[in-house]
Parts: sequence; C-alpha cells; structure tokens
Amino acid sequence: MSSDKSIEWLGKPKEKRALELCKGHIQKIVEVTEAMRDSVQSFSKSKKEFQEISEEVLEIERSADEKKSQILKELSRGNFPPLSREMIIRLILTTDDIGDNARAATMKLGYLEPEKISDEVLEGLGELSDMATNSSAALQETFSLLLEDPEKAIEKTEEVEDLEEKADDFRANTLIPKIIEWADESKNPGTSYILSEVENNIEDVADRTENSADVIREIGIRVV
Repeated sequence: MSSDKSIEWLGKPKEKRALELCKGHIQKIVEVTEAMRDSVQSFSKSKKEFQEISEEVLEIERSADEKKSQILKELSRGNFPPLSREMIIRLILTTDDIGDNARAATMKLGYLEPEKISDEVLEGLGELSDMATNSSAALQETFSLLLEDPEKAIEKTEEVEDLEEKADDFRANTLIPKIIEWADESKNPGTSYILSEVENNIEDVADRTENSADVIREIGIRVV
C-alpha cells in the first residue's frame, strides 16, 4: 500500500486522532507488561525491589486507564461512522484487558512468600512473563504497521499468534506440571490457589494480546 493510500484509509481527522491516541495507549500497556515481568523476576530476589516495581505497575496502569478514557471521550465527540467507532472501541477494550491482567498478576504475587515456592516454579513464572511481554511488544509493532501499511500489519499478526501459542504450550506442558508437583508436595492450598491465579493472569496477558491482534487484523482486512 502506498503512503498516500495509507493516509487515506485513516479517514477523517477525528478518526486519525483516535487511532493516534490508541497508539499511546498500547505503548502504556506494553510498559505495564514489562513492569509485570520485572516484578515477577524480582519477586524472589528483593522484597523492596518487588514492592517498588509493584507500585510502578499500578502507576503505569492508571496512566493507561487515563488514555483509555481520553480515547472514549474522543469517540463520543462529533460524527464517526458506526463501524469506525465500533472497531476502535473493540481495540481499546481488548488491549486494556492486557494491562488489567498484568496488574492483577503483580498484585496477587504480592500475597505470596517466595521462600515457600520452589525455584523451578518461580523460574517458570519468569519465563512465562517473558513470553507475555514479547507478545505485547509484537502487538505494538503490529499496530504501528496498521497506521502505515495494513497489509504488513495483517502479516505481523501471525507473529503475535505464534508467540501466544508458544506461551500456551509452555504453560500447559512445562509450568503447570511443575506447579502441580510443587502443590502436591507443599500441601499449602492457599498459596497454591493464589499461585495458580498469578499464572493464569500472566497467560491471559498473552491471550488478550492475541485477541487484540485479531481486532487489528479485522481492521486491516477491511481497509486493504
């Protein structure tokens, strides 16, 4: 797609502004995910560092929520074609789910004591958080391509899907068996439950990233 056409598909100035705001929102979502990964990796090393990063997660996620509100207000002003409004709202809400799960994973992790959890499980959580972060970074690249070349953005969504599948396979075949083994040995139902919730939230970060990529693909298909 030529640069002229890529500008043309953005539509009216209001639509273009809304999409540019979406770009800023996705940037914040990536930052939340990166901070979540850092919190997971610092969890067993330094309680002080973990607490500091946890506060950072909350602060960035609040900033992402502010950007979401700004986008929704922008969409409520003036006339937008129904399809344009619907697609942008879907995109902002699905990407917002990424940040919500990243925040939830960090907050729940704060209820646990690292010394009660096996090193293998902690390492597995760190690997899964890396995969989730890679997925969100790929999503950001995909959205940037959508604003420049929708055809390339459609191709890029396949990378996001692949990363989510790798995270899902790692979770199912490696991490969950380790958690089950540790839970059976520790006989600590409360910690096991919260740990399972943390693991599920991290996986949901990758899963919601794929959902967001699906919305981007749909937008790209409609405009190419």
